[in-house]
Amino acid sequence: MDVRIGTTLDGQAARFDISTPRTLLLVGDVGRGKTTTARYLTRWWLANTARHAHVYAQTPSEWADLRCSVERPDQLHRQVRRACRRRTCLVVIDDMDLIDDEQLALLPLGTGTTILTSHGGNNLTGQTLLGANLSCVGLVRPNHSDASEAAVLDGQGRLDWPIDTVAVIADQRGPVDFPCHRWQVPGCASMAAAL
Repeated sequence: MDVRIGTTLDGQAARFDISTPRTLLLVGDVGRGKTTTARYLTRWWLANTARHAHVYAQTPSEWADLRCSVERPDQLHRQVRRACRRRTCLVVIDDMDLIDDEQLALLPLGTGTTILTSHGGNNLTGQTLLGANLSCVGLVRPNHSDASEAAVLDGQGRLDWPIDTVAVIADQRGPVDFPCHRWQVPGCASMAAAL
């Protein structure tokens, strides 16, 4: 299932096939749409009710409106997708910068669809996942606000992004795709109290 996520700098549609056992790494500065894009793809995945998702996020309430298992990244202590039926499980790590190499080794990279988000930077250097079946997308704004983003829009890569990162201007999303706040979802208040 090929899902459009944005536009490349040369005007081509940027898509990700969520039905293949690939890993999508979304990198970008704060506010560029990493979590929003990951939520959008997760909603597409969950549209088939035979599928499910395991989400590890620093702010679980942002995912509370989706039908998925949500835990904090530090809860990643056992292998993910071990007991799941083949091609029915999506794994999302929202802000992989918070987990270490041992936790990354627990992810089913290359055997099922996995979505990772990161701010980029030195924490990606030398990561073992970069050798996996990986698509790396760098999210930028069309109206750049800093020099490094302006350089990307001019066709120059960023040193804090992995090699072969494709710069993409994310499509505008509706309110249902934005991260959820705990007061927007019925039943979320009890979840917030448990945190």
